[in-house]
Amino acid sequence: MSVIAEYAVAPDYLALADSIEAVPEATLRIERTYATDPERPIAFIWVSAPDIEAFDSALAADPSVADFERLRDIDGECLYRIQAAAGRAVITYPKWVEVGGERLKAYYDDGWWHARTRYPSREALSEYREYLQDKDVTFRLKRLYDSGHRDGDGPTLTDEQRETLELAYERGYFEVPRSISTSELADELGVSNQAVSERLRRASARLVEDALR
Repeated sequence: MSVIAEYAVAPDYLALADSIEAVPEATLRIERTYATDPERPIAFIWVSAPDIEAFDSALAADPSVADFERLRDIDGECLYRIQAAAGRAVITYPKWVEVGGERLKAYYDDGWWHARTRYPSREALSEYREYLQDKDVTFRLKRLYDSGHRDGDGPTLTDEQRETLELAYERGYFEVPRSISTSELADELGVSNQAVSERLRRASARLVEDALR
């Protein structure tokens, strides 16, 4: 039976690692990926960054990027067409296609690439995971379930977003009036007020997106 895996991988050895390091505030959401040359796949990626021109410059200097084009800008998000450069980073696309993977969602946030992918079997997932380990790419499995399980239909949140959302709920952030501020939540979590605000905003956006789809 096919399975759905939710997992995170570290960006260090993957394509776009230098661009992400240069603009750490950027968040990325992969819309789709295809390839006529498996070692030089093309991805359409939505990017949100405080300084999008800085992200353009980072892409231009990134050795893992063969070519890129900014296609459109909608409500603060920019859609890019990005082609990976062969031999300059670990290219995961050929392997997950080889094992029969079907990517359902993929995005970069909070220092990790997060993915939700359907595999034809647990063995196929294990093969993909072993491939990443052989390439020294850190892999963290967050959740695994049979593809027919209804719980798999829920939204994917990062660990940091889930932790912040749960604490906010427990402390009465969503009550009227609020029982706690983002600054107080930030103190409890040991992060900045801006980090709390961004986590709550992105988590809420994903919950709304899931409710409306």
